[in-house]
Formats: sequence, C-alpha cells, structure tokens
Amino acid sequence: MRIIDEKTWSWTLYEHDDEYFLSVMCGSVGLYSRDIILSVDETERYLTRGIDEVIEMAKIISFSPQKFKSRHIVGFHEKLAAIVADEKSRNSFENKI
Repeated sequence: MRIIDEKTWSWTLYEHDDEYFLSVMCGSVGLYSRDIILSVDETERYLTRGIDEVIEMAKIISFSPQKFKSRHIVGFHEKLAAIVADEKSRNSFENKI
C-alpha cells in the first residue's frame, strides 16, 4: 500500500495491487473519514485527468458524505495498518536473506 498523493486534513489517495482508495475527511464538529475504493470508471478518469479528478471527487465526498455511505470501507484504516505492518515484516525478512 502506498500513498499516491494527499492534502493534509482533507484527503489521501492510496494504491494497492492496482486498485485505488480514496480517504476523505468529513464533518465539522466531529471529524470522520469516508473511505472508498475507486470504481473502474473513476480510476480511468484519474489516470486520464490526473490529480484534478481526485480533488474534485474529494470535494464531492466531503460535501455529501451520505451519498457515499454505501461505498464506505468499514475498518479501512485498521486494514491499512495491517497491510503496512505485513509489508514491513516481509521487507525485513527479505533483507535478512
């Protein structure tokens, strides 16, 4: 899992195994994230238009998070931490060989 781009306290774009994930901060008094996997169409638009596509998507998600509730990946950040820990473990093992 790697971070492709981010805007602090706004959104982060990740890539893992050729899939793209967008984590967007939402809320005003209470902050929470809306974490989604980009669809094939969204991924193609990102790869064609570049980061401007992600910035626009993040704005839409931030202002209308309820519209993306069904696409929210529950426990995304916990899964992200597990993937990163696993990758570090594998890298550490490979460096010892």
